[in-house]
Amino acid sequence: MSERSWTIGRLAKKTGLTVRALHHYDRIGLLSPSQYTEGGHRLYSVDDLMKLQQIVSLKQLGFRLKEIKAILHDPGFDPAELLRLQLSRLDGQIRTMLELRDRLRGLYDHFRGGKAADGEQFLTVMRMMNLARSPYFTEGQIRKLRERYIAAGHDGDRQAGIRRMLDGFRSLLEAGKAPDDPDVQALARRWKREMEELALADPGLVRSAERHYRENPDDGLTFGVDKDLYLFMKKALART
Repeated sequence: MSERSWTIGRLAKKTGLTVRALHHYDRIGLLSPSQYTEGGHRLYSVDDLMKLQQIVSLKQLGFRLKEIKAILHDPGFDPAELLRLQLSRLDGQIRTMLELRDRLRGLYDHFRGGKAADGEQFLTVMRMMNLARSPYFTEGQIRKLRERYIAAGHDGDRQAGIRRMLDGFRSLLEAGKAPDDPDVQALARRWKREMEELALADPGLVRSAERHYRENPDDGLTFGVDKDLYLFMKKALART
């Protein structure tokens, strides 16, 4: 094995990926090794590593493997444009993290001054932390969500109303109501109006949120929304 080729085990160790993931990439035709040893073992070249870096970058930007495969097979694909997008995304994450640092510093100052922070302040920080690490939200979407989370956190009546609606959806689901039941539909219309007032009903934002929570289902539990409740609400809203 030369210094310009890597076995699958060595490549996995160097990149932090799993051998299983690399086998999967090979199986679906996303990344196949350029060479094999006489014994039939995979050997990855420098060009293979370059392609792997592009795959990882596209995954970090929120693309699925099927989409990545189509992008890399596109004759017009420009690796330099991919790096530009990744740098832009990173710049946005840095700005978000700096703002998160300021919010954490505010919590720290609360404790230093002997004041108790309320629960919603902690929840807002946790939500921002989750959004900052997610590849599925654009910088503009994160900014909008952050503003809405903070605004909702300072509006106790609105916050309590949202939680009551979530409890209502949960009760209707547990009672065996169908998504098109009149009671469910009435609550779905109220929820839809509330989300529109908070500017959280944007289709692009909804798609980004769905992709994030599909891969991070536990994040939804912060809001008391598990998979079953989310699917129930989604079906009900689709019928309004």
